[in-house]
Amino acid sequence: MRQSPLFLILAAALTLGADVSAQSSSDTYVWERPASTASATLVLTGPNGQRASVDFAAGQAVKINASVPGLGNLANGTWKWSLVFAPQVTGAQRQAASQQRQDGATELPAGWPVAVSSRSGLFLIQNGRFAPMDLQEVNSNGSAKSAAAGTVPERGGKRELGLKDQVIADDLIVQGSACVGLDCINNENFGFDTLRLKENNTRINFEDTSTTGSFPTNDWEITANDSANGGLNYLAFLDRQTGFRPFTVEAAARANALYVDSTGRIGVGTDAPVLDVHINTGNTPSVRLDQDASAGFSAQVWDVAGNEANFFVRDATNGSRLPFRIRPGAPTSSIDITANGEVGIGMAGASAALQVRRNSAFAGSFLRIDLPDDSNPATEERRLELDNSGNLFVGGTITQLSSRYSKENFVAVAGTELLSRLRQLPIFSWNYIKTSDGDRHIGPVAEDFYRTFGFGTSERSLAPADMAGVALAASQALSAEIDKRDQRIAELEARLERLEAALLRSDAPAN
Repeated sequence: MRQSPLFLILAAALTLGADVSAQSSSDTYVWERPASTASATLVLTGPNGQRASVDFAAGQAVKINASVPGLGNLANGTWKWSLVFAPQVTGAQRQAASQQRQDGATELPAGWPVAVSSRSGLFLIQNGRFAPMDLQEVNSNGSAKSAAAGTVPERGGKRELGLKDQVIADDLIVQGSACVGLDCINNENFGFDTLRLKENNTRINFEDTSTTGSFPTNDWEITANDSANGGLNYLAFLDRQTGFRPFTVEAAARANALYVDSTGRIGVGTDAPVLDVHINTGNTPSVRLDQDASAGFSAQVWDVAGNEANFFVRDATNGSRLPFRIRPGAPTSSIDITANGEVGIGMAGASAALQVRRNSAFAGSFLRIDLPDDSNPATEERRLELDNSGNLFVGGTITQLSSRYSKENFVAVAGTELLSRLRQLPIFSWNYIKTSDGDRHIGPVAEDFYRTFGFGTSERSLAPADMAGVALAASQALSAEIDKRDQRIAELEARLERLEAALLRSDAPAN
């Protein structure tokens, strides 16, 4: 019996685990949108690895023509499609879920809508148009096998009513090989085959007839190849209760596409896995983490991959950026995080929230923050740099916290005493041991400063704020002394003026 195109499209979709209605004409392929769904994403995979993704907004009809944006005219051959619908999620639900997921939660929030099952199927392109997949294949003897149970096979176009089933009410032992199928012949050459299925649609069905207690009852099928025109060549396990295929191997898959060795290690592309999972390929072995929109969250794709240039994490959704990269040859503990969360760069066992270590021969900078080079030697791209000698450069002002509300235990300073001590503080011109003689500076050494004033936490270092504070206090004391001297000078000048005036009067001639 010849089936309608719509019936066979639906049958193929259900066989591939798709719970969806689809209709096609020679120019358009249309999918029915399930109720309570929002956006949809259609992924197409065609001959020679061609691939395209088409997005549909909420409420938009899900349909394509034989020319797809981003891919152009679809090539002749069988195309696989995968369709994902996002459930309708309210703004409040999405906001609450976003906060939970930022904290690392992976479970769905309470009241979250049920995920919409993804679905997939096939369509056939011939001469730039959608072609029907309902052509009926005949056996090598010219008969057409019906998929309906209980029908009588036809041979040579005639119904052979004389053929009857054979029932053997005992064990059957065959000391040889067996061939099952309409295309088995007399004197079949079995070679090493013990059991052979031979016809144009080969299936092994496991039908569990358990009816009592809690015994498992699921039915399974081992399927070899699609029965539709233009279908796929594959070997698959089919869950007959759901119509899903949890395991499929397409024809022409590469050697050792999946290999499990005697220790349970899994090889992908290799028959000699050396770790629990071993992926081998000639160009950038990768793992893709693909979150679709079926659960109501935004679609996001991450790739974890490595090659001769770098190991990287790629944000495939946002322009294929590489936010994390490691170059080959990076030393051990280039980044090392302790159990307490301390991060070591170039070292293990960091003793600070962030600790950077380099060997004594290191000639670069420990830290540098800059802008991209504008190729203008007169401008300065550096904003901050800490070199290997401990010199810190900043491209702006250094601002320290100094609020009254951040301090306590205030004690007034005797400026005159500081001024007196400051006179005794040795001041030198010097350079650091690890710098050149030309890189000279001026100021006290920390030991003298600490011994003279007692400020700071160590006699090996001093704070710029302490030196500024001493200088300010001494300046105030010096200013006060200058004020006193100015006042004394003013008093002396006034006295001198009075004396000079008295002398002038005494020297004046009498009238």
